[in-house]
Amino acid sequence: MGLFSFFKSAGPAYTDRVWKTTGMALRGMITDAMLAIRQKQAPVVLCYFEDEFVRITQFLAEKGVPAVPLQDYKAAKQDGVVWFATSWSAPDFLPALKNEPVTLLFFGHYPLPSKENTLLEKIRAGIPTASIVFYSSLDEPSFKMFGGERLTNMMNNMGMKEDEAIEHRMVTASMKRAREKVESMVRNELPAASGAEWFSKNVKPV
Repeated sequence: MGLFSFFKSAGPAYTDRVWKTTGMALRGMITDAMLAIRQKQAPVVLCYFEDEFVRITQFLAEKGVPAVPLQDYKAAKQDGVVWFATSWSAPDFLPALKNEPVTLLFFGHYPLPSKENTLLEKIRAGIPTASIVFYSSLDEPSFKMFGGERLTNMMNNMGMKEDEAIEHRMVTASMKRAREKVESMVRNELPAASGAEWFSKNVKPV
């Protein structure tokens, strides 16, 4: 259970779990995916950027995690595996899992909440019962720009360990405000292969 996971309420249709570093967020996400398998659920790991997809693929292979690309679901239907894909392709393949208990594990939020919300609506339409969890970290560009240092200092003062996560509606609200600030600064979005590249192309330093 993550730090601050008490006081959880209905609130948003997803859960945020935030670690200090990206590496710990990735490890936490795959750990939760393996736990979902033990609970007879179908975990689907999703990401927004190309470099994240490569990193997830490498991590799964290095750790010996049984994993199959989501696009191969129909050809390689099987239980006890982690399915993975890019977030943008998910609506095309997730309906194949609609009769199973699915957990969607996102490796971070997309910088523009409006674009992410449109995607989530498509996913909900195809598989409405899926639970959704976002795994983020305080070293992401949006946190560095808006409030990440303050949260990091607070976590350090509370003695939070590297392998602990914040999970609380106040953190979700703070993340939402930060991403809304980012969106207000973007006029014509340029594509990017990574989160860092996206910010360098689309958001000018404040």
